Amino acid sequence: MKQKSTMLKVISILLIIFGGLSLISGIYSIVMRGVIEKTAASLGIAIPSTLSYVLTLVGAFVFLAAGIIGTLYKSKQSVLILGIILAVFEVFNIVYATMTAGFAPLNLIALIWPLLYLWGWYQSN
Repeated sequence: MKQKSTMLKVISILLIIFGGLSLISGIYSIVMRGVIEKTAASLGIAIPSTLSYVLTLVGAFVFLAAGIIGTLYKSKQSVLILGIILAVFEVFNIVYATMTAGFAPLNLIALIWPLLYLWGWYQSN
């Protein structure tokens, strides 16, 4: 029988929670896009691009998928694949944020999720 580590279980549950919150936030942002753009224009800040809205939804689905597969833990290979997808998404997100808003060291904190997820995968049997 496959046995997942406690770390993988905890991180997977957190990914499901944050993925769900991100999905709600992304849908709300798309619905309120007109208000957000007017507010940003009146404040003189950059209007969020369509890609930023898409990245929010894609990120939410990646987090949800990784969390669900991590909690089910049917095969070690599927958890690894989603861990790699999660890591690639976070790296892309950091690069995109750096290109649009400039580099901020706090952006690197986002790499904690895939690292902990993959560490939990590594500890599992």
